[in-house]
Amino acid sequence: MTGFTRILLVISAILFSLPFTACKKQNEQRVKAMPEVTISAARLQSDSISLRKDTVYVIASPLFRTAGQVLFIEAGTLVKVKNNIGISVSQGGRLISAGTETEPVVFTSDALMGSAGPTPANGQNLWGGISLSGAAGFNSGIISYTRIEFATANGSAALSLSNIDSLTTIHHVQVSYAHTASSFEFSGGNVNAKYLISFAASPSDFLLTNGYKGRLQHAFAYRHPFFAGNNANIAGVYLQGQTTFPSLSNFTVLGPDGQRTTTSKYNDTVKGFSGGRVAALLVTGNAKFHIRNSVFTGFPKGGFYIDSRESGLSLQNGESDFTFNIVHSLDSNRVFYIPSNLIPPFTARDFKGFMLQPQFGNQALMNTQSLAYKAPFEFDLNPDPTPSAGSIALSGADFSGPIFNHNFFTQTVHKGALGSGSWFGGWVNFRPLQTDYNN
Repeated sequence: MTGFTRILLVISAILFSLPFTACKKQNEQRVKAMPEVTISAARLQSDSISLRKDTVYVIASPLFRTAGQVLFIEAGTLVKVKNNIGISVSQGGRLISAGTETEPVVFTSDALMGSAGPTPANGQNLWGGISLSGAAGFNSGIISYTRIEFATANGSAALSLSNIDSLTTIHHVQVSYAHTASSFEFSGGNVNAKYLISFAASPSDFLLTNGYKGRLQHAFAYRHPFFAGNNANIAGVYLQGQTTFPSLSNFTVLGPDGQRTTTSKYNDTVKGFSGGRVAALLVTGNAKFHIRNSVFTGFPKGGFYIDSRESGLSLQNGESDFTFNIVHSLDSNRVFYIPSNLIPPFTARDFKGFMLQPQFGNQALMNTQSLAYKAPFEFDLNPDPTPSAGSIALSGADFSGPIFNHNFFTQTVHKGALGSGSWFGGWVNFRPLQTDYNN
């Protein structure tokens, strides 16, 4: 990296992290002022805690819910959390965060506008995220139309879901600026979820691990080119674990795609970072999968990357399947990638040839122009990753067969998270750094 490039990266990071004073009138988003209450540790002991939209709450002590306890959050409620503080719901507890499209629930940092997250000017302003643990046959609650911003100071995912049963309802959840850990972690369990957004994550967006076997549809991993942590593995979708076996449809992973501010951490051969794995879709630890109707694109060194012999063999013998997907990497030799010693004598070229057999319906792209996203990299303004008319992603989806003909899956024509319309709506915010939650 040249000295000039380093200067550009530093300037970009600082500008992205400041409150954008010069453009404040144009770009700042304001939240209606409400009375603000700091919740004391004593109140957090109640078996039933209700937070209402007519008040802004500041969580200043760790918030725990245990068996028989409930945290209820009304639609439209703003919850700000102090540094390093987390919200934990253990087995038998319940979280009800039921926002609406026009009145989402928002969890965010209590830092001043523009200073949340790991910023050069203000240090680290991060809270601990939300951890939800459940059990088979138990409804752990509802998380819908909910935003989670500037979390994972404690090293767990911004939204960590452990052994959550399919009785639990999860849909329309956006996680932004997760740092040091994943945006979403599905660990064990079989909970199903739809309409998920991970924006500007640092390591991985969707981590599926420890035997997770649920169904996920309409999920968007929307990477910012400057942010990628020091984790050994960076991926849009990261599958790991011997018994992990999810069914995924209509995912979009949009990597930095060569934007000029792309951090070198996206390159898995960068000095001091070799041995890491970086890909839009990464499979390790013998995980298995059903993946269909999805788009994996924009990563410099990996489209679909398998680094597990058993995972590769399960794909070869038909136990796993990867069909009707679109895959791209800036390195054309790593659109479909396996290490040379994974399944001798097969190479990455063999893997690519196998996955592009006509019966699988997959496509490998040389570049992303044919996806025709409208304004995917206007991060400081109004990014719009919706595919334009003529995009190859707007047709060709397939839901045949017993796995994807399940009533959970909404059958679409388009591949990827978004079609010609959008489910983002008014509940989504791609500019939390420019949103004034402290007026």
